[in-house]
Amino acid sequence: MKKSIVLAMALALSSATSVQATETGPGCGIGAEIMKGKSGKGANIVAAILNNILIPNTFFMTTGDGLMGCDPTKTVEREQAKKIFVASNIDRISTDAAKGHGDHLTALAYLIGVEEHDMAAFERLTQSRYDELFASSTNAGDVLASLDRALSSDATLARYASR
Repeated sequence: MKKSIVLAMALALSSATSVQATETGPGCGIGAEIMKGKSGKGANIVAAILNNILIPNTFFMTTGDGLMGCDPTKTVEREQAKKIFVASNIDRISTDAAKGHGDHLTALAYLIGVEEHDMAAFERLTQSRYDELFASSTNAGDVLASLDRALSSDATLARYASR
């Protein structure tokens, strides 16, 4: 039991430390809800760990209308969520894009705002443009910029490109 808790904490910390950014608070999710009213780096770290342990990979933290304090319609928060998600899961997203499907690719599509009826086109795009998206950089910002250019050039998916 203790080994599984230590392993879960190590995994949570490894994903939390893979992103270097200015402290902006605990964000949203179950950890942020539990730590609501508390401030400081320690509370934010605890909230992030709870988010990763209780509901891993941020996908379910951003679903629904305001579920667990998250509103996926807020553009600034949505952009930050995309960057954090890609930075934390770039290897998994890359693997899914190479296959043309997968949970992490689906989660990224959701964060971008891709509608269900366009999901197959999004998956085909990421697979066909894999080298363009992932070969030149493993930086989340570069990958998202490449993805944005690819979306812009596709007639079906152009509306999902950042404006």
